[in-house]
Amino acid sequence: MALPKIQQPLFELKLPICGKRIKFRPFLVKEEKILLVGKEADSKQQMLALKQLLKAVVQEPKNFNPTDLILADMEYLFINLRARSVQNIVELKYRDKEDGKVYDFSVNLDELEPEIDPNHKNTIDLDGNIGIKLREPTIGLLEELDIGQADLNDNVYELLAGCIEQVYDSEQVYDEFTKEEAIEFITSLDINMFTKIKDFFDTLPKLTHTFEYVNSSGNNRKIVLQGLQDFF
Repeated sequence: MALPKIQQPLFELKLPICGKRIKFRPFLVKEEKILLVGKEADSKQQMLALKQLLKAVVQEPKNFNPTDLILADMEYLFINLRARSVQNIVELKYRDKEDGKVYDFSVNLDELEPEIDPNHKNTIDLDGNIGIKLREPTIGLLEELDIGQADLNDNVYELLAGCIEQVYDSEQVYDEFTKEEAIEFITSLDINMFTKIKDFFDTLPKLTHTFEYVNSSGNNRKIVLQGLQDFF
């Protein structure tokens, strides 16, 4: 006789950057194994395991694809998945570099939100006449260029080319161009123009949390956690 199937609850979540709403279920024991295997692998395999897991647990929309998400939305989705599947409190240990002692901290995953820089903007005026509209890089684009959060400024020309949504001037909007044309446009910018565009990547939304404490030497200390690896 077949055993009864356990009905899993569904949770609704609004992704903070793209604004889309999704429904997901907790991950199962067999799916937790995917994470445990991925944890011991390199960064590419870790991302593959994470995408596989998110694809399995997200029930709506039916056409959900993790590679369409930007990194901050993917991280936000995972911490909420972890909170609903295991528990919302994560215990962390940190060895102070000054006194060498280990300090304990607790993170409430339900309280984490991506940090959004008020100076981050998608539309950038380059010289008063020509401007550019950028989109945040998706997981798919980062994988295509083989770069991660730590080195978003590497391969910057190709990364920028993949993020250009429009170039415009006082007379026309250009939204159809090749990757080569986009790179040629970027490399023709002067330093001040390029710096304005580079600031777009420096201010991308990110999952971050700061702990402040006083160590045994009486000094104020600060720990900044950023990205999933720091939290887990």
